[in-house]
Amino acid sequence: MSNDPVVLYEVEQGVCTITLNRPRVLNAINREMKSEFVAALAKAEADADTVVVVVRGAGRAFCAGVDLKDAAVNPWDHTVAGWRWHLTGCLEMCTQMWNLKKPVIAAVNGHALGSGCDLALAADLTIAADTATFGEPEIRGISGPPGLFMPWVAGMKRAKELLFFGDTIDANHAERIGIVTRVWPAQDFDEGVRQYARRLAKVPAVALALNKRTINKTFEIMGLRNALDFNTEVMISTNMSKPAGDREARQRQIAEGGLKAMLQKRDAGHE
Repeated sequence: MSNDPVVLYEVEQGVCTITLNRPRVLNAINREMKSEFVAALAKAEADADTVVVVVRGAGRAFCAGVDLKDAAVNPWDHTVAGWRWHLTGCLEMCTQMWNLKKPVIAAVNGHALGSGCDLALAADLTIAADTATFGEPEIRGISGPPGLFMPWVAGMKRAKELLFFGDTIDANHAERIGIVTRVWPAQDFDEGVRQYARRLAKVPAVALALNKRTINKTFEIMGLRNALDFNTEVMISTNMSKPAGDREARQRQIAEGGLKAMLQKRDAGHE
């Protein structure tokens, strides 16, 4: 078991970089990462030297979503209160970025799946390497995204297609439908992120904060926050309606055959 911090924090030239640091599991989210990530955002908000925040993942992925192995070993209570705790915890990672006065850039170098895709969608700007992928494959397990930002970012029809099929799309496709704002070749990505963020950090912080708040408030007036709250209630009802035997079977599959085998079984027939 690694003793490395699950979230890294660094500030340079007005840019705070928050790195999800569980590369061995593709930066999958566990309880510790949830709390550390929210704490890092709060630190960035209070840091006078920070103008722009960049969120990225260590290794070859941005974030592969909730850590299903961790959830199998350390399950939350499968009650209304338990599911509310889990889902609001995942959503909080997104809403904290949304609420931050400073602009947040999601720098996606690889997989952004499930709750990892939600994080990418909730950022103010999402930039990607051409190796990046985006998707909500948990749909195939009779679930859905804790943070339903997809319709607000990609539009109704695109959101329905992605959330009905649970397909994963590449960076260029994501750019075409508005999920991604810019794509770089993988070999140029780190330098591209650096220059992009530093250029944004040269804009007066007050102007950035005012423009972010105005744009976000426009979407809130249109109903974004109410929609997120409604989605949480739907997700609780959906997960509470699943037979307990289904959850136990999934946990056995992970324990006996590994996570990859369980996911392959879930995705069979969806090609």
